[in-house]
Amino acid sequence: MSNNLPTAILGRTGLTVTRLGIGGAYCETPDGYRAALDCGVNYIDTARAYRNGDDERVIGEAIAGRREQLVLATKTQTRDAAGARRDLETSLRQLDTDYVDIWQIHYLNSDADRERVLGPGGAMEAALRAKEEGLVRHIGVTGHDWVQLQRAAATGLFDTVLCWYNCAMKEPETILFPEAMAEGMGVVIMKATFTEKLLGELGQPSPDPGDFYRYVLSHEAVHLTIMGLRDLDLFRRVALALSERATLCQEERARLEEYGARVRASGKLGV
Repeated sequence: MSNNLPTAILGRTGLTVTRLGIGGAYCETPDGYRAALDCGVNYIDTARAYRNGDDERVIGEAIAGRREQLVLATKTQTRDAAGARRDLETSLRQLDTDYVDIWQIHYLNSDADRERVLGPGGAMEAALRAKEEGLVRHIGVTGHDWVQLQRAAATGLFDTVLCWYNCAMKEPETILFPEAMAEGMGVVIMKATFTEKLLGELGQPSPDPGDFYRYVLSHEAVHLTIMGLRDLDLFRRVALALSERATLCQEERARLEEYGARVRASGKLGV
């Protein structure tokens, strides 16, 4: 099944990406990743840490023969330059590629981590060197704390940012997105359904799964959303939905926000 997924330019990277991408960590087989790519997706995101490093190896097998058609992102959670460089070299070997399109500083959730990464001998030194060498095309940052990501974005050093955002968690609209837009950053969203916790709640019909992804894609700051392959059939449903329509109107967004607020108030999301 190959869908006609909409695309976007990923901010100042200039990369053309499908507005739905694959999130790593959950799929254990190359065939599973290939099936998701066959939905017409061209963006795939993994990390050195996922499944003790095996996720990159599996993805490396899955993308054999189609690497040049894909935008490939991975991450390092190592804070010093030497360790981050070792991570990158391992990632390249595991992914069986000469370069990654986006190399991300993973889980940057504290002032201390940011200062370590950006300071002398920090991981940013390794990232900039790797970019000069052509091993990395763009440098990104990821995390779960919007304030910390805003501070990272404000440095101007990062080309992309990956963060949580959904109809129940609107904080990045005011905390992070304005800074990201001012810097021309590519904005990638995870947890559009909060790992499916937003699906099927409160004794009423759940909104269509595709609508949660349309919701995040409707914000002007957002370029694409990634979805982990916990359920391949659900991924296919969402891909098909987005190929038909990628955004919501204002009234539809408001209805989904009301739903999200009720789920969040119920305590199910733990936030």
